[in-house]
Amino acid sequence: MNYKIIYLMILVGVLNGCGGSTDDAVTDAPLIEATDLIITGDLAPAVGESVALIVTIPNENTDGLTINWTQNKGEPLQLIATNSAVLAFDIEQAGDYNFTVELTTESGVTHTKSIDFSTITTTNILNVRRDFASREGNKISFKLSAPFDTETGLAINSSYTNVEWVQRSGPSVEFDSENTNPLTTIFNAPDVDEDTIATFDVSAQHPSGHTVTDKVHLLIQNINTIPSNSIYDEVVAKVTAYNPQSSMASALENCVYANYFSSPCGLSEVNLIGQDHDNPTVDQIMDRVVTSHPWMAENFKQFLTEEDPHGDFKKLLRSVSAVVISYDIRPSYYWVATGAIYLDPEDLWLTPEQRDVIDVAPDYRSAFGQELQYLMPWRYVKDNDYATISYSSESRATRTIEDLIPGLGSLLYHELAHANDNFPSSVYSSISGSSIYDAYLQRTGQKIADKLTEAHPKSSVEMTELAQVNFRGQTVTELQKSYTPDDVAFFFSHDNAPTEYAYSTIAEDVATLFDATMMSARYGIERDDAVISIYDEVTPSASYILSWGQRGRIKDPAVEPRAKFVFERIFPELDSDNFFNALPEVQTLQTGIDWWDALTITPIDNNVSDYSTLNNVNSVNVQKATKVTIDRPIELDLIRRHK
Repeated sequence: MNYKIIYLMILVGVLNGCGGSTDDAVTDAPLIEATDLIITGDLAPAVGESVALIVTIPNENTDGLTINWTQNKGEPLQLIATNSAVLAFDIEQAGDYNFTVELTTESGVTHTKSIDFSTITTTNILNVRRDFASREGNKISFKLSAPFDTETGLAINSSYTNVEWVQRSGPSVEFDSENTNPLTTIFNAPDVDEDTIATFDVSAQHPSGHTVTDKVHLLIQNINTIPSNSIYDEVVAKVTAYNPQSSMASALENCVYANYFSSPCGLSEVNLIGQDHDNPTVDQIMDRVVTSHPWMAENFKQFLTEEDPHGDFKKLLRSVSAVVISYDIRPSYYWVATGAIYLDPEDLWLTPEQRDVIDVAPDYRSAFGQELQYLMPWRYVKDNDYATISYSSESRATRTIEDLIPGLGSLLYHELAHANDNFPSSVYSSISGSSIYDAYLQRTGQKIADKLTEAHPKSSVEMTELAQVNFRGQTVTELQKSYTPDDVAFFFSHDNAPTEYAYSTIAEDVATLFDATMMSARYGIERDDAVISIYDEVTPSASYILSWGQRGRIKDPAVEPRAKFVFERIFPELDSDNFFNALPEVQTLQTGIDWWDALTITPIDNNVSDYSTLNNVNSVNVQKATKVTIDRPIELDLIRRHK
């Protein structure tokens, strides 16, 4: 994605079913009453169906309107996107339902309309997640839910097969040919001249052997032409302020994640939180939050309230202008053009209904480095077990707010380290310039990353060059293709970086040092880093074998001084000696076994520092291998870079 700033910038940086409805049950004819509003969609849904109610108004683009849906009758439903032109929800019980939609135009005219429907007796089998509205040009993804037993209603430990996606109506779309997951479909919404509904059918073979079908709706919203000099020159989702009464609400909606501004907004419009509040409260922070869906802000607020016992995040958030959370953000990043952090909501969902609205397109960097002969996976662990629970995208799982700690906690420490790298608390009173970006330029050479590189430079040229391949998409060389896992383990273990990602930019060096330090200190969660072999199709048992690995590398004698250097500049008010003395010592992972078997550490001599004594595994000569992604970091480097 290209992000252009008018200023001089260098960016581095057949059983029936429906997810719509069954073919027999769909009633797409408009219902027009006293107002001009038109409601279409699934007006005779089946029990278990993912229903869509779609509101449009002639000669108006719904993207610019204020919309609110309310349920008036029927069993209470999980309504996730009540501010969208498409209200999508699951019908779990038979009965009669009534909804009202209120729509206010940009000129201030308000329209209301009610809709009634009753469920049909058929039980839904297949569900596509999720009907929704999207701006033309934005990325779209639909996914299937995991199959369930039609008699017990319980999930089946199996998957759909023979899946086929077909477009039935609307402007033609081009499915992403690089998407290899048949349970999802990915494409960009096509251009339209007016709000237009597109429908898609999917058929799949249930584990029982039956073929089931479903339909899903997409409202493609017409938007104004994006200026050629826009900072965001590719379509981004519409976001709204969590607190519409905030004095900065309008500026945030138009200056941090929008297609219609061509230069950074001034400090008088959007400044850093720390310039207004020395010790911001959660509510004051929430005044700077904008989201595509209200639940994202609510979950973020709950996390800050319940899972930040030391107040770290409230302090660190002083260095940002805003928090942006949107269904189409992947990966998360911090951007100096706006001073905001941008969060992928995959780390925030608590219910399957919330997760349904999140884009499932993979991190675009997952294809980088496919020709290399090694992987460097990482994971967060606690008590010899995974700290993070992984949920398949098809599952209907729920999470508690505490479950978010490993993912969201580490993400916040990471992205907020970027913000504090540029604007530590010591500079709030002296920030000046026409914009946050202008203030950033004035700090050239004075950032924490600059000082870390000067005081404690990394030395491995090989790792630096490999990181440009793995995280920035540079072309791999023949020499790099020849590196074995043993070679890479030697390069990495003899240097002082915390992770492979730390070599991508000096800013990522700071962020990875800080997030690993804080997760260990605050939550007792350690980070494993390793060098392993890639998948071997000829000898699968030789796949993902450790050549080298450590748990808690920030306490490695070569790394700890650098982690402490960063910590002291981000949190000067804390005693760094006591802080680091309390951290657990570095441990080595067992070599010669696969990545997963190395999760449990048995007592070994952790004082050994000579790499040659740690590794007695011969490199696997891989003739034909496929590189897979294992816990690859998903955060972007310091500045949103050109794709």
